[in-house]
Amino acid sequence: MRRALLAPEAGLLAVVLVWGVNFAVIKVPLEVAPPFTVNALRFAVSLVVLGALHLRQSRSRGVSPLVTFQAGGVWGVVGLGLLGILIYQVAFILGVDRVSAGTAALLIATSPAWTALTAHLLKQERLLALGWAGFAASLGGVVLVVVGNPAAALEGERSGLVLMLAAALAWGVYTTLARPVLDRGATPTGLTFWGIVVSAPGLLALAAPEAASVDWGAFDVWDVAALLFSGGLSTGLAYAIWNTSVQTVGASKTAAFSNLVPVVGVVAGVVIWGERVTLPQVVGGALIVVGVIVVRRFGIAPVARPQGPADGVRRR
Repeated sequence: MRRALLAPEAGLLAVVLVWGVNFAVIKVPLEVAPPFTVNALRFAVSLVVLGALHLRQSRSRGVSPLVTFQAGGVWGVVGLGLLGILIYQVAFILGVDRVSAGTAALLIATSPAWTALTAHLLKQERLLALGWAGFAASLGGVVLVVVGNPAAALEGERSGLVLMLAAALAWGVYTTLARPVLDRGATPTGLTFWGIVVSAPGLLALAAPEAASVDWGAFDVWDVAALLFSGGLSTGLAYAIWNTSVQTVGASKTAAFSNLVPVVGVVAGVVIWGERVTLPQVVGGALIVVGVIVVRRFGIAPVARPQGPADGVRRR
């Protein structure tokens, strides 16, 4: 029994390690190839891995691989794919190319706070007083992370900071909009797979102008390994393990592990790239994580929905 209880936690710790290290690993191929080319290559790997996982899950559930479109509608799935894959990943890859791995990890860590704010604005959930306080703490942490590295190359750093925050916001909005589709029967793996499919033309169109300038001979074994790691593990197997944990141990316990991702991201940046982390950035990162925890654990209330005859309650 103890071994069965520890198995999901071991899997989640592996996911935290993969996602945190990915911020530093993805910088390896960015040393020899432009951002959109790297994005297209790693998502080609993701397409194969997630496609196989989606087909396997569909067969085990006895449903069609197209059930995602039945749950969200064609245009709904297309819109979510363009937001959660194309827009998010374009902002992510450009941002991570211009800031340190640690800074990128800390800024992306704000996405749960943006999710909570979006859900509040769309009346899916309600932010309580502690929720607003946690959101403000996370924003304060962002300010400390941004101003905490005065030695950074300001031109590239500034645009990278904006892009990473845009990526976090895009993922937060995507997560909120995806909830109704998932509630209607779509699986997270299927939604992500079809999101890659509908975004593939855009990813390829962005990479095409770079193809002539890419020195394909410059790719070595480490660059290929980084692409396989980022595409196969970070957005492939790790995603499946995460979703399995949501089903077995619950969403709240699973989500708690995501607070470790920015910590691993900062450490990976220091170890792999020798990045310098200042005290204000450490304090800012702590504020971001604490703010997100407060929002998730104490700052959200469900929105009461009126019941009607269809809900089994008749008004007399």
